[in-house]
Amino acid sequence: MILTKKFKVVVPYFDTGTKKTHIIEFAIDARNSEDAVRYAREKFDYYEKLSQAAWVRIVDENGIKVEEIKIS
Repeated sequence: MILTKKFKVVVPYFDTGTKKTHIIEFAIDARNSEDAVRYAREKFDYYEKLSQAAWVRIVDENGIKVEEIKIS
């Protein structure tokens, strides 16, 4: 059994359609914070592919924040 923790991952991105920076938050179950960021990026990329929009969303890699959610 692989033990997982819950993380909140905040992904900032620039939207070329709105010309603004936005953020999206993901609640991720992962073994560690590195995996949580990777899974959040996968979810972001999947959503990006589904949107089929003419604009592009560019992730600010240095702005990604991850924190473990303590469940009591």
